[in-house]
Amino acid sequence: MTSYPPAPWHMHGSMWLSVFRLGHDVDERHPKGIYAVALVDYTEPSPLTYHELLSARVITAANGKKAVSVVDIWVDSPDSVAGGRTLWAIPKGLAKFSGGSSARGPLATNTWEASHDDGPIAAARFADVTRLAPRLPMQGGVEQPGIEEHPETAWLTMKGSAKLLPAHGTWRFDPDGPLAYLRGATKLGSFRGQDFEVDFG
Repeated sequence: MTSYPPAPWHMHGSMWLSVFRLGHDVDERHPKGIYAVALVDYTEPSPLTYHELLSARVITAANGKKAVSVVDIWVDSPDSVAGGRTLWAIPKGLAKFSGGSSARGPLATNTWEASHDDGPIAAARFADVTRLAPRLPMQGGVEQPGIEEHPETAWLTMKGSAKLLPAHGTWRFDPDGPLAYLRGATKLGSFRGQDFEVDFG
């Protein structure tokens, strides 16, 4: 039986993110446009602690504001799957995550791999000096089309802060995996958000 906290979720952790331009329509769920792909490590004192891999598309929401819509997403917490799908129509699935980290002076290096029952999804390597960064505000909106657990369109906000700086990020999307549509996309930049504190929902 799953159990998840009520909204909003007060989340803490770190994020590794790259922005891509997809130059052609792939299918109805993946039209051309700007996509963010992120790996997230939610840590204590978050109400749920877990890992996450997601892709989100930049959209103009129904209220006319710029927002993102999560297209593909996996976590390693059944509670997070249930909460995301029921509270906000976020189509979370389950995956397994592995990786490691190292530091040399101010330079931190992190590697990640994510897979699900059908095989590998993606691998990433990031290097950054974000531990030296000032804390900056983070804010944005998310609009999600309805799914079975939440039939109506969901609108939610993210607001908080993080130590945020550009990073050197490389990705490998499995050619037979669900993020293969990004293999030909153009990477525009990468970032690390360390020690974030975000209210989600």
